[in-house]
Amino acid sequence: MTSKTAAVLTSLAICALAASACSRDIEKMKREYVERGDRYIQDKNVEAAIIEYRNAVQHDPRYGEAYRKLAAAYLSHGDGAEAVRAAVTAAELLPDVPEAQLEAGSLLLLAGKFADAKKLADKVLAANPKDVRARVLLGNSTAGLKDVDSAIKEFEEAIRLDLQQSGIYTGLASLKASSGDPVAAERIFKQAISTDPQSTNPRLALAHFYWSNDRIQEAEAVMKEAHGLKPGDSRVNVTLALFYQATRRRTEAEPYLRAAAETGDDPRLTMLLADYYIAQNRGAEAAKLLQPLTGDRRFGVLVSMRLAGIAQVEGHADEAITIIDKALSSDPSNSRTLAAKSDLLLRQNKIDEAAKAAEAAVAANASSAEAQFVRGRVLRAKGSFEKAEAAFNEVLRINPRAAAARVELARLHIRAGADDAVIVASEAAKADPRSLDARLTLARALMSKREYGKAQEVLTALVAAAPDVAAVHAQLGTALALKKDVAGARAAFNRALELDPLQVEAAGGLTALDFAAGQRPAALARLDAMVARAPRNAAVLVTAAGGHAAAGGLDRAESLLMTAIDVDPSSMGAYSLLGRIYLSQKRLDAARTQFEKVAARQERPVGALTLVGTIHMLQNRTPEAQQTFERVMQLDSKAAVAANNLAWIYLENGGSLDIALHLAEVAKAAMPNAAEVNDTVGWAYYKKGALPDAIAALRRSLEIDPKNPSTLYHLALAYDKSGDQAEARRVMTLYLQVDPSSERSADVRKRLQALGT
Repeated sequence: MTSKTAAVLTSLAICALAASACSRDIEKMKREYVERGDRYIQDKNVEAAIIEYRNAVQHDPRYGEAYRKLAAAYLSHGDGAEAVRAAVTAAELLPDVPEAQLEAGSLLLLAGKFADAKKLADKVLAANPKDVRARVLLGNSTAGLKDVDSAIKEFEEAIRLDLQQSGIYTGLASLKASSGDPVAAERIFKQAISTDPQSTNPRLALAHFYWSNDRIQEAEAVMKEAHGLKPGDSRVNVTLALFYQATRRRTEAEPYLRAAAETGDDPRLTMLLADYYIAQNRGAEAAKLLQPLTGDRRFGVLVSMRLAGIAQVEGHADEAITIIDKALSSDPSNSRTLAAKSDLLLRQNKIDEAAKAAEAAVAANASSAEAQFVRGRVLRAKGSFEKAEAAFNEVLRINPRAAAARVELARLHIRAGADDAVIVASEAAKADPRSLDARLTLARALMSKREYGKAQEVLTALVAAAPDVAAVHAQLGTALALKKDVAGARAAFNRALELDPLQVEAAGGLTALDFAAGQRPAALARLDAMVARAPRNAAVLVTAAGGHAAAGGLDRAESLLMTAIDVDPSSMGAYSLLGRIYLSQKRLDAARTQFEKVAARQERPVGALTLVGTIHMLQNRTPEAQQTFERVMQLDSKAAVAANNLAWIYLENGGSLDIALHLAEVAKAAMPNAAEVNDTVGWAYYKKGALPDAIAALRRSLEIDPKNPSTLYHLALAYDKSGDQAEARRVMTLYLQVDPSSERSADVRKRLQALGT
């Protein structure tokens, strides 16, 4: 062996020894990380445990057991998405460990990824066809894929393999119930109880079955049996509490919530009791429960959100923001807290600040449904409806079961007059049948399509379900008023105001009924009483201003609106109504100022800018009008009024005839029965020399508005230019009957004289 060869071999040996030592160091370090993580879990410091487990997998990316522990920690921390990712990685790294496959499959099942869960169940069963847990996972995932018959077979096979597991019976019973066989479902639920008579779980499952089938007394009796077996069981107590709240026996829920909160050290149960107190307007009691939990590592943020909400409801807006900011000081990038801050600011009508917080929440975690949802609400408040719709659709992509996002989408579709508004609202109500908000939105959608009878059916059922909710009675009143049922509408509006004296929809509805009945003084007195009760409530002030404006009390209306704007500088309704009052008074500069303020506060101010442009036209400020309408068309290429007005400006001021005609056609597509639009289309064709098209459009305009002097004049010119002198004379004669003394009438007389009349 040469010296050179020996040197090389020695070098390789040294490297091998170094690699071996390095490998031992990594092995030691990763196990130390896991051991520290385990100790943190024992101390209930989940966040610290997550850090340690993550350190372990960073040192050894193929450390499957560390991924399993990381998944469990994420799940405990409430981070389901990360838990799924870690569990799936563990399953990939530990293909021969059934527990790893089943853990990942269970989390995939909860995440709604049924096909992926089924693959893991099949994998375990391929190795061991008698694995009951895998058989149950396969049954559940198959059910999620809507193959109920196959799912039932899997649960029946699981029962054959293990007759003693009551949970398998309850799974099979639930499938029987969903497949339309309630008799078999009830029988199997009872078998589950007999299999494990001391367990509360099968009894709770049977109670839920009875409850979902409106067998309320039987459901309560079975829940009470479960409570008798284990009176200290938090799950039993919570179930009873939720049952009593859902069946409008709220006072009976409190003892069970208190028992649940007092047994064990789970902060979530304390928060549940606090939520009950908040719903009962017992904010001080809720705050007393929540204060000791603000330092909790897992739930401190959620606690702070609730405390901030209590402060907001009690009128301490600054304190609410301070509470949230304190929570953010320890975790500035917490998406959930940022979303909560945005929501608070939105409630305080601080839209620009709310927008910043919402964008920060999304930047911190784009996969957060909460962040995307509040961003959507802020965008809607800013008038950016297309972006808001995109945000709500993103919420549904992240969480397809997010019923609140479906409600918001339905509202956007109703506002836009979309043909599918009822379909979208129906989906929202179906996604969460117990949501008042979803069903109210469905009723609004039906009314927007003039399906007043169906809307009444929805609202009548809702009144039965929520007899003490003012908004439900108010909307029922609106539906009945649209059906011309004055007595029924009045009764519904009055009931709404009994429940909530500041319910503005009911107040507005009653005002309209009183005006129609010639009872203006009574209506105005009611509105003024509301203002006296809530002199700084912007919604009340705007509603009262609307009543006074309709009665001709413009000075009083103006005063109320100025106060509303002072209270809420973002009140679009106040600016718009004030602008319309100024328009009616020919105070065009003042009106334009108000609509410009509206436009400045909206991200996509199509309507406000259209009004600004129209006022510029009325003031003969053509360049300013053209510039404003051009901006509107940039924001919305189908804005009909702006398109029509801009086309007219181009036609009368030497603009492009092709562009003018295109704009006029855009307006006509949206407003085919508007006389002014058909007149603009006809005039554009006249200017281009397309006389037959011009005459057709102008004649259509006169069918809609037979005495419009502008259209008569244009049609007369079109007939004259086309050589149809008889029709030209006829239309010119009509023009002079309608408008005998304008500047145009002199021109018409000259033309008639030239035609030999």
